[in-house]
This record gives sequence, C-alpha cells and structure tokens, in this order.
Amino acid sequence: MNNDNFGFPSHGERLLQAQNRRKFSFPATLSSTSLLEVNQNITRRRLSNVSDVVTRKLSYTIGWKATQIPTQDIISQGRCICGQYIRRRLRRSGLFNKKLGFQRIRSVLGTPSMEIVREVFPAVMVLGDELERMHPRIYTGVARQICRAPSGEFHSAETITLLLGAVGRDLFRSEITWSKVISLFAIAGGLSVDFVRQGHPEYVPKLVDGVSEVIEDELVSWINENGGWLGLNTHVLPVTSNFSPLEWTTIIIGCIFGLFVLYMLLRFIFFYIVPKIYHRLTS
Repeated sequence: MNNDNFGFPSHGERLLQAQNRRKFSFPATLSSTSLLEVNQNITRRRLSNVSDVVTRKLSYTIGWKATQIPTQDIISQGRCICGQYIRRRLRRSGLFNKKLGFQRIRSVLGTPSMEIVREVFPAVMVLGDELERMHPRIYTGVARQICRAPSGEFHSAETITLLLGAVGRDLFRSEITWSKVISLFAIAGGLSVDFVRQGHPEYVPKLVDGVSEVIEDELVSWINENGGWLGLNTHVLPVTSNFSPLEWTTIIIGCIFGLFVLYMLLRFIFFYIVPKIYHRLTS
C-alpha cells in the first residue's frame, strides 16, 4: 500500500478544481512571544471539557440531540491524519525513514477509523499543499519561529507538546475553520522537517502527541458539529446537483452518440432484416 495516498481512487482533479474555487484566506501567524505565554489553566480546561462531555451525554439521554461521534474516535482519526501528513511531508523533503516512530499509528489500521482517514486524506493533502504554496515562509523553518533559541533547536521533547498547545490556542482563539485545522497539520509537518534536520528525529512522535492534545482540548466539539472528519470532504467538495460545463458537454455528446447508434440500428432492421423476412414469407 502506498503510504502517500493509501491507494485512493484518483479524484485529485476534482479536489484541485475545488481548491481553485475555495482559496484560503487564513495565514497562520507564529509569534514566539505570544505563543510562549502558556495558559496556566490547562487543568481547568480539561475539567471543563469533562463537564461538556457529561452535559452532551445527558442531552443525548433525554433526546435533545442525536448521538454524536465518540470523542476518542475523533482524536484517534485526527492523530492518524496528522501522522500521515508528517510522513508525507518528510518524504517530500527526502528525510523519511522507518525509524521515526510511527509504529503506534499502525494500531488503527484495518479499523473503521482507518476507512475514514483514507477517505479524507486526499483532501487534506490538496489543502495542505495549497496552504504551503500560498505561505511558504510560515510552514518552513517553523522551529525558529516558535522557539526562543537562536538556532530554533529544541532541547527537550516535553517542550514540543507544550508549544504546540500554545500554537493551537493562538490558532483557534477567535474561530475554528477547516483551513486552520489543516494549518495545524502543516505546522507539525514543518516542525518534523526541522527536527530531523537538527538531528532530533526522536522528537517527531511528540508532534503527533501534541496535535492530539490540541484536537482533544480545542477541536473535538467543533469537528463533531461539522460532520466529523468527513465534513472536510463536504467543505472541499460541496454536495451539489448542478453539472459543470464539462459534465454537460459529456452528457450531450453521449446523447447524440446514443441517438446515432439507435438510428443506425433501426435503419439496419428496416432496410435489411425486414425485407428479408418479408421476402421469405411471400416466396
């Protein structure tokens, strides 16, 4: 199986058409000064998340809302999407190898979550590539942008999840959009390239852990309200009953060709088959 695209059906052309219609206007801003102001109320935030979960479960029990996607499914799917995005970014940079610690992501292989990841990841790739193309300075040399060290080198793996949490809070402070969610993956991908080049490939798995925590703390409710990770496909390829000009042209040509074939068939029957049958009957 190809690690880059999982052997997906080729609908990249539709995704590329969609990205041309739906350009991102959001450039992620990475400021080491603001991002290093880590919120000291993480524990209270987690307790608040627990309270939200209890409230949602109570609502579902008394029939206020339909049952939503389990929180753990959203986190594990997002974790796998992030891991695959990082893997692909490292491959593009010629830095990927099998010793970078992605083995834990394999635990979702063959599960329903993996099917969702396979369906969503082509859109993630297209939108991530578009973001990196539009804002190359943001998603390259990310470590120097968020680390106070002059070389941008991290000296502790524990710092990574802390800073990614700060990035997530800054990123989703005003609003949450799919473009910002993909931007989070692109930031993690840029950091993975920096870590490997700095000689710290052991830091790469911590990026997946950090993104997972951001998803848990900041995004679970929003992703649930927007159709789960499959909602990303709806965002990229909105459901519509309108045909594109190319589709209309194909339909018209197909109809004309079908009518021509029908005309030739009827002509053959009336001018060749029917006279022979008539001749036999009258002879």
